Amino acid sequence: MNRQQLITRFSLRTLTDTQLEIKHLPLKQSAVLLAFIERNDELCLLLTKRSQHLRHHPGQISFPGGKHDIEDDSLKTTAIRETQEELGINVDDIDLFGELPFHDTITGFRIKPYLGFVDHRVDIVANDGEVSDVIEVPITSFLKNPSHFVLPIVRPNLTVNVYFKPSHGHAIWGATAAIIEQVRLLLED
Repeated sequence: MNRQQLITRFSLRTLTDTQLEIKHLPLKQSAVLLAFIERNDELCLLLTKRSQHLRHHPGQISFPGGKHDIEDDSLKTTAIRETQEELGINVDDIDLFGELPFHDTITGFRIKPYLGFVDHRVDIVANDGEVSDVIEVPITSFLKNPSHFVLPIVRPNLTVNVYFKPSHGHAIWGATAAIIEQVRLLLED
């Protein structure tokens, strides 16, 4: 799948309502960037492995992004600022083309995912204070992958489907995997 095919699929599809909505917790506004980058004629999704010392979700695979700061004029600004802070990718090297519905987490975050292409010539420099590893996974590995699964997690007054999408030796799960599931639903034939 190439860049134009991805844009065409997103413009022709409507999202199903599989994103989680939490109503009984106060949620912190946050935003992430689903950064697509072309490598060897294939689109890959840029993911990060969060540093072990971070307060929230240490060591987990995630998208670049984070909590909305009061100085950010929008959640889109948050996603771009956080991507620059975590990966050194300048706003001029990001071509935004879409967004997904909000996704709430049982850990107290409301995530707004944005979609964008990153120039393949950009030098990605991980901020080791936030990111221990940068991972590029071909998006085709998220389509029709038999190793992916969902487990219902029961909490008081709430049952949550937790997605697991192990790919290329990485344990991708939780909100990151749920957001990838939205992409999969939009891209499947």
